[in-house]
Amino acid sequence: MKKILSTAAVLSLVATASAATGSHGGPAPTHFITYANTGLVYVYFDITGVTNIPACGQNRVGNTYNYVFDGTTPAGKSMLAGLVAAHSVGEGVWFYGTGDCGVLAGTETLASYSTEN
Repeated sequence: MKKILSTAAVLSLVATASAATGSHGGPAPTHFITYANTGLVYVYFDITGVTNIPACGQNRVGNTYNYVFDGTTPAGKSMLAGLVAAHSVGEGVWFYGTGDCGVLAGTETLASYSTEN
């Protein structure tokens, strides 16, 4: 009985971790980046190859999947600088979402990214 409970606990943790995982994909160039006067930054990638899209992430423009993040924070400013640099040279980006739409309803929050090279 103890072993069954341990196995059930592990499976429960795995299921919880999987549900919390956000979308991801890449490497893909950014199609465009939009800056709002609210400090929010929207970044758009080709939807082809994006996996694990959360139910809340339904805001799309054409064949793109977009993310949002707060560009007014130190972390947001750093992310924006790197994305603009990668975008300006057409470098591919591996992107990772948070799995939730905590910054803006309907748009998944960008958790992190890494450049292709």
